[in-house]
Amino acid sequence: MKTIRNIILALSGLLMGACNALELGPIDQYSINNYWNTEEQCERFMIGLHYRLKEKMETIMVMGELRGGTLSTEAVTSTGEAASNLEAVSNNLSVSNPCLTNWGDFYMDIYQINHAIEKISGECDFLRDETRKTYLGQLYGLRAFYYFHLLRTWGGVPLCDKPDVLQTGDLTTLNKKRASEQETWNFIRKDIDTSCDMYAELAYGNYNGANCYWNKAASQCLKAEVYLWGAKVKPIGGTGVLSPDPAGDLQAAKAALEKVEPHYSYNAKFANAFSPKDKDANPETIFAARYMLNESTNYFVNFTYNIAIFTKYFDAEGNKLGNVLNIGSGYMRYEYSQAFYDSFEEGDTRRDATFLQFYLKDTDNELYPAGRSLRKFLGDVSNGKVQYTNDVPVYRYMDVVLMLAEICNELDEPGDTKKWIDIVRKRAFGKDQPFIYTSKDAAEEAILRERNAEFVAESKRWYDVRRMCGGKYALELVGGDERRLLWPIDSGVLSKDPLVEQNEAYK
Repeated sequence: MKTIRNIILALSGLLMGACNALELGPIDQYSINNYWNTEEQCERFMIGLHYRLKEKMETIMVMGELRGGTLSTEAVTSTGEAASNLEAVSNNLSVSNPCLTNWGDFYMDIYQINHAIEKISGECDFLRDETRKTYLGQLYGLRAFYYFHLLRTWGGVPLCDKPDVLQTGDLTTLNKKRASEQETWNFIRKDIDTSCDMYAELAYGNYNGANCYWNKAASQCLKAEVYLWGAKVKPIGGTGVLSPDPAGDLQAAKAALEKVEPHYSYNAKFANAFSPKDKDANPETIFAARYMLNESTNYFVNFTYNIAIFTKYFDAEGNKLGNVLNIGSGYMRYEYSQAFYDSFEEGDTRRDATFLQFYLKDTDNELYPAGRSLRKFLGDVSNGKVQYTNDVPVYRYMDVVLMLAEICNELDEPGDTKKWIDIVRKRAFGKDQPFIYTSKDAAEEAILRERNAEFVAESKRWYDVRRMCGGKYALELVGGDERRLLWPIDSGVLSKDPLVEQNEAYK
């Protein structure tokens, strides 16, 4: 395991590739003792943390998307390619096949954040107060963001809020026990509250004009999501939810989102929410991981098709397709199921903006559905081909709207519940397609359906089914054993740290 000094050396080499990286010359030395001496050094470190977040987005997709029941569980996809991470997709995880190892490699990023919090809080007197609070708002927000994913994946995890690695140089020798789910949620709640406090007197808007940096609105969104989770989700084996005051936390979550909502809006067309053009001017994007042409590409190459073998398929009118998405290369390692495709309502424009459905002909020359490729995150065209440079949103306006709908429904406010649902549906159908409120439970189901259609491949589905409708759909996916809602801890972690205990379902 690398020391912090070596990590910073590696990190500094990545900074110039970070989103909107500053055109800064190299700094001669990056040791712990001299790294935090200038504003330039601090800014480079913060840019590097965001670059590292982008590198974690595929892991976050595995955590938040694959287990949700929307992907095909076939070992071979419709184009004949081997499916990836099938153990997660089919909810057949085990210690020998955990899909994720070493806590998703999140802890090195957490220690980087801990180190920055220590330095920016106690040193760096040259920073203006506004800059210091902005950085601390980002740092506490990012740490809460990482831990929230850890909580929703493994349950209680080791809690580290100091740069202990400076003393040990090796994360594997820290010997930290896992905190409980309750303690972990409390820790996250405290961090996101601190982040929001740091931003309290600062204006809404993007840091350095770019929505690929954590910002005030992102912290408010995460606060709402953390509070909503606490108000609705029980720890495994528990009898009550995580929040000691569910009604109060729901009101606080609602207030946080109501502060964010006026500062953003939605695009007229669903597809434009993911446009690779003018990314920082997108009115819908609150915070996203930045991918750019000639710099880095996203991971959705694995959701499309291999152009060399995609030669026998037709569209719904019987026309040969060929490389209809104009991709430079692709693979179908993940494929959404036909049942999920069919679950979209008639006239919902999100379906065809999200998927390319393709067909084959039977012996009677009749078309039948053969498979579907994702078309949502393709990106810029370079050298005549699409290059997968779409940003991947973490929070966007419609997330605010649907969280508000969910919270208002929990608070027994049917009028506002309907108002927020109708905003999403109007864009989705291109006209008024009003939701009819009949009951609280029916509204919760309707909100989940809208989230299913709205956030395909945005790493939210597994978390949604765990949180919503009493978690019944997540329980169905794990055969009714709530212990299997958590992921197994891999044998590598267990062998290196004897204080870490395995989750009950995998002992």
